[in-house]
Amino acid sequence: MKKLVLFSAMVVAMLALVSCSSGGSGPADALKKYATALQDGNYEKFVDGINFSNATSDQQEEAREGFVALVKEKGAKEFEKKGGFKGFEILSEEIAEDGNSAVVKFKQIYGNGEEEESEQKMVKVDGKWLMDIGK
Repeated sequence: MKKLVLFSAMVVAMLALVSCSSGGSGPADALKKYATALQDGNYEKFVDGINFSNATSDQQEEAREGFVALVKEKGAKEFEKKGGFKGFEILSEEIAEDGNSAVVKFKQIYGNGEEEESEQKMVKVDGKWLMDIGK
């Protein structure tokens, strides 16, 4: 009986660890998903990760279309100059006490070997982490 209780406790602990580490629902996970879309050339999916919640529905659609065009035109050319967008690495994430905003520090890796560190503000909107590009 003692072994059964110990085994059950170990299973519960393992499940708790797995659910915490692989939930994929934090701001860093969301940013990595958006960066992967950008790397794959899926500009629409990348732009879907931008917070447009302060705009009306019509303004949101117009802004999305504008950002997709901008990223296709300017972003793709910039990546091309650097030998392509080869990788993305999360360096850290800091979630605010209220749990609704965060700052994710990351590194972009380009085909020419160049690396660039930056940070992205993230905001939780309707339970989903989005990139905050506001002022």
